[in-house]
Amino acid sequence: MNNPMITAHSGCELTEIDSMISIDLALECGADAIEVDVRMDPFKGLRISHNEVSLENYKLKMTLRDVFEKISDTNLSVNCDIKEQEALYRTLEEAEKFGFPPERLILSGCTSVEQLARDMSIAKRGTFFLNLEEVLKFVYIRRAIEFDIKNFFLLLNDPWKFLKEKALDLREEWVDDTVSCYQMLPFAAANLPKTLLNTNLVKALQAAGVPLSIWTVNEADLVRRCLEENVRNITTRQVRQAIHLRNEAARILEQ
Repeated sequence: MNNPMITAHSGCELTEIDSMISIDLALECGADAIEVDVRMDPFKGLRISHNEVSLENYKLKMTLRDVFEKISDTNLSVNCDIKEQEALYRTLEEAEKFGFPPERLILSGCTSVEQLARDMSIAKRGTFFLNLEEVLKFVYIRRAIEFDIKNFFLLLNDPWKFLKEKALDLREEWVDDTVSCYQMLPFAAANLPKTLLNTNLVKALQAAGVPLSIWTVNEADLVRRCLEENVRNITTRQVRQAIHLRNEAARILEQ
């Protein structure tokens, strides 16, 4: 068993989602990282919000700068779940203003294979947890037997919604393509939902030596499963529980 990172999901321990209280509690609990949802406001500022930021509500949303100011003097890493692709470069720029090192700046969400392909230098400016749906876009385009323009637009604009509906029941040949795609890309971990833990995809990624980040794992039995599977990161709302189980597993190994 390795010693995986424990990332506090926004709203951890029953706190308000996208709030400073959630970050404070993650620090108090001893999390290794926090997860925040990053979006652009109408004036191109970066706000912490799971949902779209409107002209009416943007002032109510915490800024990404607020987050960096809060944790810059700690050892806490931040997982920026990028909700809009155009927010990626602004996030990198904001982190660099605060002197945030790439190893503490984790980037996930809709950070895409296309962005990495166009500008490989961004892989050196942060630690990329590459979401499964961003890789499966290419696998689906290659493997889909029936395809139409409506589905194509949905796939590009909201790949997670599309893949939840269409392609998460992966055929064996899709698994092979997915593993091959991950092996060719510059990233730190494949970012997968907990629903895929017991699938051939996870087994194939592990067999290929692809590091895994699993979200959002709130159940004790699934945390233990992640620990057994030697994942690199566990994202959870139940931070205290996950840390306790990680410590418990480490003690057992030491005996």
